[in-house]
Parts: sequence; structure tokens; C-alpha cells
Amino acid sequence: MTRGDIGNYLGLTVEIISRLLGRFQKNNTLSVKSKYITINDMYELTQIAGKTSA
Repeated sequence: MTRGDIGNYLGLTVEIISRLLGRFQKNNTLSVKSKYITINDMYELTQIAGKTSA
């Protein structure tokens, strides 16, 4: 999926998707390399999403 595809799926602009991915990379929650996104910290991601991990 491209950033545009992700934005369309979520109803967000490419700029917002890029900003969020950059923020998640900066705090090491996610890694983005080429077409691949790797979740480095699932707990942090669930906290950001407002869910509790099982």
C-alpha cells in the first residue's frame, strides 16, 4: 500500500499519513523501509490507539 492508499482507506491526506509515520518512526514505534512498515513497539501502538493489549 502506498501512503496515498493508506490515506484513502483511513480518510486522511497523504501529508497527515507522512507526518504520523514520521512521528512513529521518531519515537521508534514503527520502522518504515521502502514498502514495508514494521511495528517495533506493539504496546505503545495500542496505547496510542486507546486500546489495551491482551
